[in-house]
Amino acid sequence: MALLEWIQKPVDNASKVPALTNWTPIIGFMLYNPNDISSPQLFYYQLVLSVQVNDASGIFLAKIRQRRNGYSIDVQNNKARAFFDVREIINTQLVDTIVDQNDTTIPFKSIHTLGANEDATKIFSVNGDKNFDLTQIGIFYFKGYENYSTAANVSPGDVTTNSITYTSRFLKASLPLFTPRSTSASAEYIQSDAFNVFNMNSVTDRFLSDIGKNINPTSGNLEYLNYIQDRDYHTLAFLNDTTYYASDAHNFLIKYYDSANAQIGSTQTIVNSATNGGLAPNAAISPALSLLYFGCGPQNLQAQDATTGARPSNFANWKYYTVQAFDIGSSAAKSAVYTFYRQSASCKGFKIRRLAWTNSAGGYDYWNFNMKSTQTLSVERNNYNSLVGIYNKSVWRYNDTDRGKTTRQTTASLKETLNTDWLSENEATLMQNLLMSTNVYILENADTEFTQGVLITDSSIIKKTVANDKLIQYTINIEYANPVNTNS
Repeated sequence: MALLEWIQKPVDNASKVPALTNWTPIIGFMLYNPNDISSPQLFYYQLVLSVQVNDASGIFLAKIRQRRNGYSIDVQNNKARAFFDVREIINTQLVDTIVDQNDTTIPFKSIHTLGANEDATKIFSVNGDKNFDLTQIGIFYFKGYENYSTAANVSPGDVTTNSITYTSRFLKASLPLFTPRSTSASAEYIQSDAFNVFNMNSVTDRFLSDIGKNINPTSGNLEYLNYIQDRDYHTLAFLNDTTYYASDAHNFLIKYYDSANAQIGSTQTIVNSATNGGLAPNAAISPALSLLYFGCGPQNLQAQDATTGARPSNFANWKYYTVQAFDIGSSAAKSAVYTFYRQSASCKGFKIRRLAWTNSAGGYDYWNFNMKSTQTLSVERNNYNSLVGIYNKSVWRYNDTDRGKTTRQTTASLKETLNTDWLSENEATLMQNLLMSTNVYILENADTEFTQGVLITDSSIIKKTVANDKLIQYTINIEYANPVNTNS
């Protein structure tokens, strides 16, 4: 008897990319039995998919039974195939990285402030959640088998003698909706190779960011451009596994430039090593180590002790700096150039509001809202009516201060309206991705180092283009995730 077959799987492991959980409505497996289930006749026949963490001995998550689909009955007659969606099962085991995984002292510091946290040498961090021992990338084991009975009056049971297995890594990330699927002739794999641009193995490969290319105002070059102020924090996430992916990001080179577009001083190298909080990609085999965060904002670099020569204070009058990944000898670029352009304080005196959010690729993106912002305090009151006067004394009496309607409790929430400056179309797309993110924070600068969760309260946003709107500007409304403390 021939074994069951995988007709479709989420991704081809040979493609060196993780399977993505959120870019389609489903994560699907098509399981196929090439054998004739009518001879001998099998009753109550179903195909089964079980899901476990890591491997066959890992935590059991789910068992899904499916009857054979219409194609099996109408076309294949006595052969069976069934489709299984595991998206929601997998997503329960994957998390966003929120705190620095190097910290050992509670409360753990934010992932955004890498280099300024408990250990200043740790400018890199692995991914994951310290509280629940979960990661952004997970390994999952799937087993396909049958469930049936050989007699009509006998209850069906699992039959694993004809089973097949599959193991893959999954990342909580997405791609644009209409990204083409695999062009494999066998249609075995659902996901395309579009995510290969994040492999960190060539000069065109990208960090896990939605930042698009824009013109560097100083150099005039089209670059992955981030606007940043001196006291800002920023991270770049990247894949870090040579074996399973194709990452070769061993060293991160930083170059500072002045307003004349001339490099200032020497190129600085920060090594992706265990000492610095990361691990060289040739040794990165665990899910936690296969995606790393690099603290590369001006304040991250200023506070860190991994490579003190990379601190911005060493480079007078810098206008921008670049970050690029290289191989172990720093001879070959393994990523595109990412530029951090020094943004001046608002000439109108507006307070800068900086948001960070989980982007579609699984890392964080950031933006400074440098135009007018307004805060609104919303208060809800729980009131009750009490009887005026005192009834349990020798006579009834009351005081002038007695009240009937009384507030038992107040709850307060803080809301804020943020406005962008004029944007390019690529930057406008970034605002749309912000609207769709489920994990958003407002970052205070190095004076306070607060990182507070917020909710985007806008339910829709009109997509703007230069052709339609000439000048592009967005207003974003947020609400702080935690209530304002009151005295009740």
